This record gives sequence, structure tokens and C-alpha cells, in this order.
Amino acid sequence: MTTQAYDVDRPVGRSRWTRIGVIVFISYLVAFADRSNIGVAAPLIARDLALDMRVIGTLLSAFFWGYVLTQIPGGAVAQRIGPRRVVGFALITTGIAACLTGVISNLHALLFVRVLLGIAEGVIWPSFAILFIQWFPGEERGRAVSVAQYAMPISTVVMAPLAGWMIDVVQWQMMFVLQGIPAIVMGLAFLRYVSDDPATDKRISEREREYILSRRNHGTSQNSGFASVLTHPAVWLLGLASFFWIMVIFSFGLWMPSLIKSFFPHGYSSTGVFTAIPFVFGALSMYLNARFSDRTRVSRGWFVALPISVAGFALLAQHYGPQTLMWSVVMFSVAGAGLYSGAGTWWSWAISMFPRNQAGAAVGLMNIFASCGGIVGPMAVGYFAQGASAASSFYILGYALFAGAAVMLVLIALSSRRTVSHEPDVAFH
Repeated sequence: MTTQAYDVDRPVGRSRWTRIGVIVFISYLVAFADRSNIGVAAPLIARDLALDMRVIGTLLSAFFWGYVLTQIPGGAVAQRIGPRRVVGFALITTGIAACLTGVISNLHALLFVRVLLGIAEGVIWPSFAILFIQWFPGEERGRAVSVAQYAMPISTVVMAPLAGWMIDVVQWQMMFVLQGIPAIVMGLAFLRYVSDDPATDKRISEREREYILSRRNHGTSQNSGFASVLTHPAVWLLGLASFFWIMVIFSFGLWMPSLIKSFFPHGYSSTGVFTAIPFVFGALSMYLNARFSDRTRVSRGWFVALPISVAGFALLAQHYGPQTLMWSVVMFSVAGAGLYSGAGTWWSWAISMFPRNQAGAAVGLMNIFASCGGIVGPMAVGYFAQGASAASSFYILGYALFAGAAVMLVLIALSSRRTVSHEPDVAFH
């Protein structure tokens, strides 16, 4: 089968987008909401369980203790048995753990449930990476990854106001239960409607199947052993950059509601609305950045390093500027735009660096670094906080972004050097 047999301008069907793309997006949306809604409820949990800032930081990071455990195993299992079953059962487990968060009042049991939630969600993104390679031609894969990544900011845009309203109406415990149910529903939908490979899918047209199969190896490296991933320095640099960047993304999402809440002594509905604003800018900037990066020949790394540097300056400005609601929301909005701007671009670039048969495990390896950032970041903000205010230590996240940008600049320089010298290297595309 040759790619010349197909005219890309002729319609070939869009089942890969209307079914696989939509289900992946919604699944990641509800899963991400279940991991991050605890940030909105954190002040009440601290009050009801009599927890200080350091303990709350530990609780916020507990998700990543489990998340880090299942990254490589999850990708490897999905590669072996297929991502459909892995993601489906992971979503069901995620929903159950999210619901349990609302019915437990003991700190140790709550920590256990958050770890369980992380274990379940840890297998999801590596499994998605396999679906992206199986279901989307190389020239569409960047857009597919970006669509899934939109779930990160959009989930907070939807979840934060809804969570704030639910807390005011039905209390924080019931909020966790109600927001956990959609993950169970999406797990069942994933098992019912998603196929591991278009080659065996019965719901797409023959023309679309042939189109995908003929073009899906474009933009991926040749098959190789996992040792080739482990021995390449670029993978470790990608992991280190992920550590600093994701450390800030999750600390930002989990702690920012507490900072916003300090401006509203009564009720949580307003806190939820103002918490959502930075993530609106994050979703918009992600879309614009992905479109712009696809139209240039400049390294995709620049479309991540520069925005997160801007986000770092914004977080420092929020800390050292006037402590007003308006200034904080403006700076948080700039930071949100910079933080999320390169998410889709980053992952489409990273996936292209790995051998196609090692995509799930390789993405899992990168996510181990990212998960460690998710552990360290929330704990660091709580640990260095002075008194009961997380705002006193939030600025350290800005410096972490500068460190991540520096590592990305090293990656860009290595990539440019190899491109100029025309050295073959599967780790740079």
C-alpha cells in the first residue's frame, strides 16, 4: 500500500476525530478534573481536618506518589494488551477513587485514596500515546495531541466554578462524589466505543482505514528496543525539563484556588469563577501556539521555552507586586497562558522522538520525571509557606520555570547542531 494512492484533498471520513478524538478528549477532561478539584476544596479540608499548610501540601502531592508508579508499566501493558482496556478500567477506578475522596474523613485513608487515584490515572496518558500513533496519520498527530491537551486547562475552566458552586450548595464531600461519577461513565464508554487499532475497527469506512494505515508511520522513528530510549541523552533532558515544567503546572492548579480564596472570606462560588479565568487564557494560548508552531520551521522547543519563561516572570510579578485581587488575577492569567501554551506542541514533538513501538513506555518514562515534579511542587509550596498563607512561597515556582526553560534551550541547541551537521539521530525531528 502506498501513500500515493490517496488524494489527501479528497474526504476520507472523520471517524478518527469524531469518535476516537472526542472520547479521548472527554475522558482526559473528566480524569483531569478529578485530580485537580481537590485544590478548590483544600481550604475547607484543612479547616475540617485541622491540617496545616505542610500537611495540605503533602495531601495535594499524594496523587503523584501513585501516578509515578504506573507510567512505564502502564505504557508497556497498553502496548501489549491494547490501550482500550487499560484506559477503560483506569477511568472506572479513577471515578471510584474520586468518589471515595468525598466520604473519607481520616487523613491517612484520604492519602491512600489519592495515591490510588494517581495509580489509576498514571496509565492513561501513555496509553493515549499509543492511540495517537495507531489512529492518526503523522501530519495529523500534532493536532490530535493538542486536542487531548486542551483538556488540562478546559477541565479547570469547567470544574472550578462548578466545584465552587457545589461546595456552597452540597458541601465539599458531595462535590467529590458528583464529580467522580462522570469518570466511571467515560470508562464504560471507552470500553464500548474505542478500538485499539483502525485495522480491526468495524465502525470506520474502508477508505478511512486505508488512509490511516498508509500514513500513520509518518513522523515516527523506526521500531527499536527500549534500551535505545534509555541510552539517549535527549530523553533524559526531556524528562528533566518535564520535571520543572509539570512541577509548576500542577502546583499552580492545586494551590492557586487557595490564594484566590484569601480575597473572598465567604463562599466558594466566586473563588471557582476567578480560578477559572487563567485557564481560559491557557486554553486559548495553547490553540494559538500550536497553530503558529505548525506553520514555522523553527524548533518546536522555542514554542515551549519562551512561553514558560514569560509565565515565570508573571509569577514573580504576582508575588512582588500589589497584593490585590485584580493584580493577582492578571498575573495568574499571564502565567496560565505561558504554562499551557506549549503543552500540545511539546508532546507532539516528544512523541516523534521515540521509536514507534516504544511510544507508550517512553512517554511513561518522561511522565515519571513529570510526576516527581508533581510530588515536589505542591509540597515545596506548603513547606516554605509562612504561617497559613501559601502566597508567601508561590514565587518559587517562577524560578523553577526558568530552570525548565534553561534545559529546553540545551535541547534546542543540541537539535540545531545535529541538523546543521546532518548527523542522523532518531531522537530529534
